[in-house]
Amino acid sequence: MVALLLSSPLISLQAAQPQKPATFPAVSGYNLNKDKVDFPSGMQGQTDLLLISFVAEQQKDIDSWLPAAQALQHSNFQFRWYELPISGKENFVFRWWETSSIRSDQTDPETWPWIVPLFIDRHQFQQDLGIANEKQAVALLVNRQGQILWRASGPMAPDKRASLMAAASSQH
Repeated sequence: MVALLLSSPLISLQAAQPQKPATFPAVSGYNLNKDKVDFPSGMQGQTDLLLISFVAEQQKDIDSWLPAAQALQHSNFQFRWYELPISGKENFVFRWWETSSIRSDQTDPETWPWIVPLFIDRHQFQQDLGIANEKQAVALLVNRQGQILWRASGPMAPDKRASLMAAASSQH
């Protein structure tokens, strides 16, 4: 009871704080072609869809977003998509093994420039992006300045597709 009473003012105070809009943090990784990519400044589109996964089992959800991402990329030359599998900071051997495993799963070399495994502080990354947990894949529409223009989580659904298409078309 005392803990509840003591924490109530803190909860009220935290709720009163204005929410700062999330921006994509500056991170770097190497795509499956072994080229370095800096996010968000080095993204190839003016607007990019970043498909973030935290565990291998989320690949099915990521794959559900690809038809919409590819359609947008074909209709808007200022748009690109990236898959960002997130892992913790690991040693070189683990990073090499993980990246090699992803490369062997992705049999189409045309997709390799757009798949960038990131080995970063997962907790800080989630906190920076306002991602509550790693239970679902996350899709973010981001501009080159790192501003998050749109977000969704989980697999693609018709309402998410319509919302993404509207958000992407308003950017060009």
